[in-house]
Amino acid sequence: MNPRAPLPRRPGPALALALALAAAAGCAGDGSSPAASTADLEPDEVLADSLIGAWVEAAGGMAAWHDIESARYTITTVWYDSTGAIERMRPRRVEYRKVDGVEQTRIERPEAEGLYVHTFTGSDMWATLNERLLEPGIRAWDESEYVGRDVVYWFGLPYKLFDPGVNRRAGPWESGGYEVRITFGDGVGLQSGDRYFYYFLDDDPWPEQVHYISQGRGEESRARMYWDGYEQVGDFTYVISRLYRDTEMNPTRELRHDDVELNPVLSDSIFQRPAF
Repeated sequence: MNPRAPLPRRPGPALALALALAAAAGCAGDGSSPAASTADLEPDEVLADSLIGAWVEAAGGMAAWHDIESARYTITTVWYDSTGAIERMRPRRVEYRKVDGVEQTRIERPEAEGLYVHTFTGSDMWATLNERLLEPGIRAWDESEYVGRDVVYWFGLPYKLFDPGVNRRAGPWESGGYEVRITFGDGVGLQSGDRYFYYFLDDDPWPEQVHYISQGRGEESRARMYWDGYEQVGDFTYVISRLYRDTEMNPTRELRHDDVELNPVLSDSIFQRPAF
C-alpha cells in the first residue's frame, strides 16, 4: 500500500460486497462475527459490522484471536526528523496473556537510565526501574495501565473492535471508500472518550488508514496512521507497520510489530508484584 497514491473514488469489489451484505436482511447475524442481529441495528451500524466483519474473516476469523491465550512480541517505535531520516528507535518487549477472560501485560522498555518494566494485571499495576519498584506518581508507574491496554489494542485488531462496549458506525468517506467510526461506552477502557476512524479505500478488506482523536481533544489533534504490510502466524494476522504522517505527508513516527510468538508458556511469577 502506498500512502502517497491517489485515493480511489469508487468502492472496489470487497467494499461493494460489504455494502451488499449490509443491505441484505440478516447479514450481521450469519455467525461470522459477534455483531447483533441486523434488526437491532441502524443502517450505519450494519455497514460498519459488515466492513469490520470482512476484515476479521480476512485476518483469520474470530477463532484466530480466541485461540491466543498468550503472546510475546516486540513493538519498536521509530522517530523521524524533519527530513524524514530516522532520528532514534526504541524497542519494547511485550508479554501478554489472558487469565479467566482478563488481559494481562508485562512490557520491558530500555531507556538511557536503565530497564523499565510495566505490568498491568487487569486489577493492579506497577513499574520497576532496574528491578527496583517505583512509586505511584512516577510517570512510568502511572502509565502502566495505559501502555498495557494500548499494546494489546493495536496487536488485537480487528478482533478488538467487536469487544463489548465498542460502538461501530460507518458511511461513505468524502475522499472515496468508507469511514468506520469507533467510539466507546462510558467506562470502557481507560479513556472511553477516545475516537477512532478506520478508512477502507481500495478493493481489499483491509483498512489503509487509521486516525484517532484522544479523549478531551479536538479535530486539530487528529493523528493519522498509514498501515503498511501484514504478517501471518498460524491463522492470526497482524499489522506490521503503523506510520504516522503529518498533514503534508511527512513521516513523524512509526510503530513496528516483530518477533511475534503465539501461546508461549509464561510464568505466573513475571506478573506478580515484586516485594522489594
